[in-house]
Amino acid sequence: MSDKNNLIEIFLAGVDRVLGYNAVKKFLDESPITGDLNLVSIGKAGSSMALAALEHPNIKIKSGLVITKRNHLEVGLEKYTKTVKCLESDHPTPSLTSLECGSDLIKFINSKQPDDEFLFLLSGGGSSLVENIVEGFSLEELMNLTDALLSRGYNINDINSIRKHFSQIKGGKLAGFLKNRKTTVLTISDVPFDDPKVIASGPLSYDDAKINLDNYEDDITDKIKSIRPISCPDISKFSNINTKIIAKLDDAKSACKSHGEKLNYETYLNENFIEGDVNSLANYFSEYLENCQKGLHIWGGESSVNLPEKPGRGGRNQQLALLMAEKIRNKDIVFLSAGTDGTDGPTNDAGGIVDGNTINKGNECKLDHKEFIKNADSGNYHEKTNSLVTTGPTGTNVMDLILAIKK
Repeated sequence: MSDKNNLIEIFLAGVDRVLGYNAVKKFLDESPITGDLNLVSIGKAGSSMALAALEHPNIKIKSGLVITKRNHLEVGLEKYTKTVKCLESDHPTPSLTSLECGSDLIKFINSKQPDDEFLFLLSGGGSSLVENIVEGFSLEELMNLTDALLSRGYNINDINSIRKHFSQIKGGKLAGFLKNRKTTVLTISDVPFDDPKVIASGPLSYDDAKINLDNYEDDITDKIKSIRPISCPDISKFSNINTKIIAKLDDAKSACKSHGEKLNYETYLNENFIEGDVNSLANYFSEYLENCQKGLHIWGGESSVNLPEKPGRGGRNQQLALLMAEKIRNKDIVFLSAGTDGTDGPTNDAGGIVDGNTINKGNECKLDHKEFIKNADSGNYHEKTNSLVTTGPTGTNVMDLILAIKK
C-alpha cells in the first residue's frame, strides 16, 4: 500500500484503541460494578459508551439517559428504548435543544430514589450538548459568546472556564443534584493533562478555581461581569463520586506507534502536547520534518484557528493540513491531521492528508491554495484534490492526531 493509505490505517488504529465502546467494555471486564444502576451518558462518544454498558454482563442498568451529538447514535441502542431515553443535541454551539437536554438531565436525576446509584459516562462535546444557564443570561447571549470564543483561537481551558461561569450544572454543580448518591464516573479525556474538571466542563468534579479575566478580551469580560455565578457545591458533596479516566490521547498515540511498527516504519512518538494557532504549528512541523529522521512521526493535541468573518468549509485540522501541503511541496513527506471524533470544526470530515504533490494537483485544477487558506475554505480545496480524511462519527473523542511519514 501507499504511504498515504498506511497513514490513514495508522490513524484508524489509534482511534480504535480509544473507542467509547472498547474503553467502557475493557473497564467493566476488569472492574465489575455491583447494584442496579441509573445510567447517564453524555458526549460525542455518549451512545458508544452507553451501548457497551448496556450490553455488558458485569453490571445491571435499570434506567438511562443518553445525550449525544446529532447523527451520532449507535446502531444497537434501539434494543434498549424501554430502558434508556436517547437524545440528540447540538455541537459546537449550544442551542435550545441543549437547554432542553439540560432540563431532561436534571429531571432524570431528581426522579430517582435517595438510595439509587448512578453510572455516568462522560466524553468531549458535553459542554455544548447539555446546558442549564444561570439566571440573567439568555440562550442567544450564550450562543454568541460561544461562537466568539471558538472563532478567536481560545484554548479549551479558557473556553470551558467561561461555560462553567454561565452554567448551573458545569464546574461540579451537577453534583448538587445527586445529593451524595453513590456515583461512578467513567470518562474519555479530550483535554490536555486529562483533567476531569475540564472534560465536558467537569459537571461532577469539584472545582473551586476562579475565572482569570486577564485571559479574555474586553467584550467577553463585560459579559462575565454581567452575572453572578453559582458556586461549586462544598467538597463534601463529592465524597460518593468516584471518577476514572478510561481512554485518553496518549492511548491513541501509543496505538499508532504499535501499528506503525507492524507496518515496518521506524517510529517516533513525540510527547509534547500540540496546541496553538495553525499558522505557527505549520512552521513548527515544517522545521521539524526538515531536520528529523526518516520514518513515522506521531503527535497529538488540539490546534486553534482564527476565522475570517465569513469562513468557508473546513476546520482546524483541514486548515493545518493545507498549510502543510504548501510547506512540503515536492518533498517525499505525507502529513495527516485529523480529529479522533471523526469531525473537524462544523464539518463531517475528520481532517486532511497531504503530500508533496497536493499543491501541484491543485494547480492542475486551477486552484489557488493561498486563497483557500485566507478564506478558511480548506475543506473545499481538500475535496477537489482528494485529500480529505472522512470517517464518519467514530464513537470517541480524544482530541486530534497528527501523523507524518518522511521517506
